[in-house]
Amino acid sequence: MILDMNIELSGIDKEFLNGLDDFIEDTRVEYFVINPSSKDALEKTLELCKKFRRFKYSLPVQFLDFMDKNCIALKVSQLSDLDLVEDMPIVIDSESLDEEFIEVLNSKINKGVVLNAKESDNRLENFAYSISHNSLKQWTQRGIKDTDFNKLALQSDYPNRSYDDLIDSLLKDISNLTFRAEQSIASGGTRTVLKTFELI
Repeated sequence: MILDMNIELSGIDKEFLNGLDDFIEDTRVEYFVINPSSKDALEKTLELCKKFRRFKYSLPVQFLDFMDKNCIALKVSQLSDLDLVEDMPIVIDSESLDEEFIEVLNSKINKGVVLNAKESDNRLENFAYSISHNSLKQWTQRGIKDTDFNKLALQSDYPNRSYDDLIDSLLKDISNLTFRAEQSIASGGTRTVLKTFELI
């Protein structure tokens, strides 16, 4: 089983949805997480998640009034956002992190997932690190090998990259760097994220 931490809303079209069951069977991707950033994108995401249980979303903290049962995390981008987070996992883009942010997140014992994670993010103690094709370039072999592989999540960034790239390229590259089986990496990270988001 695989969880995709970042599917772009633009890729979820009629063709994608019509073939969803076959797609899941072929790719083993069980859940797709959408990370909307605008109100318009959020409204489309809410409708989609109501119709298809395989889709979940993170909610930017400025739109708290829109939260429903398909929200699995709050999306934060700056320290002040943390004042609005109560008993919810968070999603944060690696680009938003700096030394102070990491220190505060660790002191507050926040948990969640870092999108586009790079090696310097693995100091976050209670987070999984969602790696994209681009962010994998920011890891050294030693850095990724020494990181708990149960914290390595995957993001496709579909439709900018294909799901063949996710399975045949990204997952294989991580496997080659860590000397661990692809399936164990995929299942370990997925299990950690599902527990974090209380989906299992």
